Amino acid sequence: MRTTPEECRKLGEEIGSKAAASTGPVAILFPSKGISAIDADGQPFEDIAAREALRDGLLSSCGPVAVDVRPEHINDPSFAEAAARKLLELISLHRR
Repeated sequence: MRTTPEECRKLGEEIGSKAAASTGPVAILFPSKGISAIDADGQPFEDIAAREALRDGLLSSCGPVAVDVRPEHINDPSFAEAAARKLLELISLHRR
């Protein structure tokens, strides 16, 4: 069963508030073209409104945490590369 836009917004708010409460370096990368294999163009759980609600919930509750809204799907190699680069950056910040 697919989550509704309202449920996705609440999920985004919960994730964002947990990220905002972090005491260490944190960042959020959001793949705007889909968050799972079945949430992609033409797939059975594609729901742009639900995805946008998730993003909006994150943005409304994450406080000072950076949200990088990316133009890719979560399974795109360029998204994985961006996530890996961000992880390495955060590890470097934590070691200082």
